[in-house]
Amino acid sequence: MMLLTITLAALVLVLTVFAAAAFAGLLKGYAELRRSLLSVSDEFSNILLKTPTVPGISVIVTAAGASPESRVLVRRLLNLHYGNHEVVLVLDGPTSDDLETWIAELRLVSQDRAWPQHVPAAEVLDAYVSRDPVRLIVVHKLAGGRADALNAGVNAAQYPVMGLIDESAEFIPELLLRLVRPLLQAWDLTVAVSGVAPPAAAGGLPARIAMLEGMRIWLARAAGGRASNRLLPTPGACLLIKREAVVEVGGFRAGAAELFCDLHAFSGKKERAWRFALVPSAVSYRPAAATWSELRTQTQADQRQLGAALGVLPRSFVGLYCDRALRPLCETAAWMLAFAGWWAGTVPVALALLVPLVSIGGGVINSITAVVLREFAQPGTTAPLALASLCLTAIPENLGYRQWRNLQLVAGYLKGC
Repeated sequence: MMLLTITLAALVLVLTVFAAAAFAGLLKGYAELRRSLLSVSDEFSNILLKTPTVPGISVIVTAAGASPESRVLVRRLLNLHYGNHEVVLVLDGPTSDDLETWIAELRLVSQDRAWPQHVPAAEVLDAYVSRDPVRLIVVHKLAGGRADALNAGVNAAQYPVMGLIDESAEFIPELLLRLVRPLLQAWDLTVAVSGVAPPAAAGGLPARIAMLEGMRIWLARAAGGRASNRLLPTPGACLLIKREAVVEVGGFRAGAAELFCDLHAFSGKKERAWRFALVPSAVSYRPAAATWSELRTQTQADQRQLGAALGVLPRSFVGLYCDRALRPLCETAAWMLAFAGWWAGTVPVALALLVPLVSIGGGVINSITAVVLREFAQPGTTAPLALASLCLTAIPENLGYRQWRNLQLVAGYLKGC
């Protein structure tokens, strides 16, 4: 009985620390956002950025098949506004039918091309260019997975900067113009740029909960990470990364999050003092989930990515690990022990009640704080009624959904590992 009481008290103390750390992360992110947004311009008419004198960008996109979504994404990338860029489409072991679909869709013709293998990648079978006046190269290679396809794209790219687009993201045509500016401002130090914003306003309870989650991620993980130069890609983010940095770390071992972890580790080990920049405006964002099923899918996808990037016992990004891996596990355990102790009468009622107070109360405070700080950072972004609705959504989010979400987070993180 005494052991149960001590364990539950320790868990309550840990949850209190986690909630306070999450609140501090929101404040840290807000301070960084205010600093960054004051220096951001929405003017896209800078002629210099649209001329071939700027560093070239190779936007890499991979596809195993020829789905309508992949074909639409490639078409959108071909319409990006920039003076000197190309799209590198890597077909990772497509079927003959999928290859023919791409050839017909993009009016491709085979072209004899060779390039050095800067990073390991599976054998390239053929290369194509389009008969249309578009800057596109298509690489047909043996199947090797997404990381291998990205490495093939790095090898085939001709420009010094790599662009990566989140396939689930909505982005503006001027995306590259906005992302390249931090690189130009500190070219020698900055190796990567992430552009992302919270989801746009949407109706329905799942969408409002997704918006709350997106605001917390934007403030704490994106802006807070940028403030400490420990930035990782977030859902809906589009990225620019220097090619030479990718080559130095040996290429992609998985996705973008793992690459950023490798870049951070390499920078610290080699004392490079590399910088990671953030463009915290609506150049790119992941649309809010419209249904509970979409919300679950988004949550699990993000958690699996973090699990794969950080692992079971990460050496860095300890704060993010505590928030996304340990906190949901501790909350779930605390709820179970509090209920069992209350039911059996083996723990004081006041101690058992501290669990929902810290878990639900701390979650509500942090969600409302995220809404308020986002509005302070970008005044007028959300209508007054929508702001009130989001603040009220913090109650059902933390009273019911949060406990269910904790189970998803634990399972998703373990699957990623």
